[in-house]
Amino acid sequence: MSEDYQEARPDYLVLGHVTKDILGDGQGSAPGGTATYSSLVAQRLGLQAAVVTACAPEDEWLLDVVKDAGVWVRTVPSEHTTTFRNLYDASGHRTQVISDRATGLRYEDVPLAWRAAPIAHLGPVAQELPVSISGCFPGSLLGITPQGWMRSWDGEGQVTHSASPVPEALLRLPGNAFLILSIEDLGYDPKLISVYANLAPLTAITQGPGEAYIRDNGQHLTALACPARSVDPTGAGDVFATSLLTRYKETGDLLTSARFAHAAAACAIEGAGVSSIPSREDVEERMEECA
Repeated sequence: MSEDYQEARPDYLVLGHVTKDILGDGQGSAPGGTATYSSLVAQRLGLQAAVVTACAPEDEWLLDVVKDAGVWVRTVPSEHTTTFRNLYDASGHRTQVISDRATGLRYEDVPLAWRAAPIAHLGPVAQELPVSISGCFPGSLLGITPQGWMRSWDGEGQVTHSASPVPEALLRLPGNAFLILSIEDLGYDPKLISVYANLAPLTAITQGPGEAYIRDNGQHLTALACPARSVDPTGAGDVFATSLLTRYKETGDLLTSARFAHAAAACAIEGAGVSSIPSREDVEERMEECA
């Protein structure tokens, strides 16, 4: 890695695979994954974002959208690129197929200066982060969106999501952890909300257009979502998570931060892909509309 920015500290660090998302109706493919969405959100909110990811050389074009936005990128060489096909039914439930997976990521892949980022976001999508990595960022607000630790797939790539038992990576989270996930990640089982809410000092569990369940060191709160006309829900959870982490780091007010995150997600799902990721001004305007 020869770029000068490897020696500088970013505001927001994301670890996880960029994905190649296969589009329907023969429309080709597009960049996806938490690494893509979260870094773009942080950048749009005025932070300097950085990504540690992995993909095949022929797929590095997937990272052009984040590089063009000013995100710093460290790419680990890989023979393959993590590739998904996402299918949604009329109710918004998602079915996934994974056809390739990039090499795993290690803490050692993170440039030294980046390890001190004020916000570190673990965003696995396909079991690419080691279970021990949550203990490697003691000085950061440690955001965790654990979908990739909750996924498995069969020989044909059909993806299964399992929230029970709790993934090993979530069993001993440090005191700086902020766990953010959705009711979809829990298999739409409300009985698991209390189980996951107690895994970290800070927890947020979204429920689509419904209210989010929030836990702040034992205090339980709820935050209403903003009404939105959904065009493309892909990445909505990453938009919510990054906006929540960003605003919470700024304010220390969890409920206000959740409302900010809901407004950001509402903006994002009203357009296709990364094209509708909002600016801070967009989010603040949406918050006023939702008040």
